Amino acid sequence: MATKKGKGIAWFFAAVIGFMAVSIVVDAVRGEELDWVMTAFLLIVLPHAVGEVLRAYGRNRAATRAGTVSNWLILPAVAVLWAGLIVGWSRGEGTPWLPLTAAVLMPLGAAALAVQTLRKRRAAA
Repeated sequence: MATKKGKGIAWFFAAVIGFMAVSIVVDAVRGEELDWVMTAFLLIVLPHAVGEVLRAYGRNRAATRAGTVSNWLILPAVAVLWAGLIVGWSRGEGTPWLPLTAAVLMPLGAAALAVQTLRKRRAAA
C-alpha cells in the first residue's frame, strides 16, 4: 500500500490534469479556439494520471491497463497535433516548432517502442 504522501501526490497530479481538461471545455463553451497542443497532451497524460491514482491504492493491474491506454493514445495525440498545425497553416500562421517537433518525433518513438515490444515477445516465445 502506498504512503499517504504518495496518494496525495497522485491525487494532486490527477486534479491538475483534470483542471486542464475542464479548462479546454470551458474555452470551447466560451467560443474560444481549441488549444490543439493541450488537447494532445491531455490525451496522453490523463490516463497516466488515473493510473498513478490507481497505483497509489494498490490497484496495479488496473494501473497497468491505464498505462496501456495512454500508450495507445499516442497516435491520436499525434493526429491532433498535425490537425492543429494544418489548421494554423491554412490560416497563414507560422510554424510552432515545439508541436511540430513533437508531431514528428512521437510517431518515431512509438514505432521504436513497438519494435522493442515485438522483440521481447519473440524472445519470450
